[in-house]
Amino acid sequence: MVKKLARGHVAYELYPMFEEPDRISCFPLPLLSDDERATFEDATSRTLELLPEIGSRAFMRIFGERPDQFDQINGWIVVQPGRYRYAVNDQDGVHVRMVLSEYLACSVFWE
Repeated sequence: MVKKLARGHVAYELYPMFEEPDRISCFPLPLLSDDERATFEDATSRTLELLPEIGSRAFMRIFGERPDQFDQINGWIVVQPGRYRYAVNDQDGVHVRMVLSEYLACSVFWE
């Protein structure tokens, strides 16, 4: 289910990913140390060496556009506050992070 959600988010924000992910992990947020939590939550770090595909939702979000009804808070796309949020980053591979019920965190990465 996590891999399927991540593929959907990448296709929605960037482009379809048909390869198998290199890493998938899920963990309870309360078990993370403060440093681990800060690293996971940092969805705003993006260097503009390469921009996402022109016209993609990720490209529009970089320039402050709102391509859908979802709020974007600190780089996270909030589908339902307190229930589900995700972040997609394509720097140094494609990385999708998801948080369910502010408890379960999932990370899917393609190199």
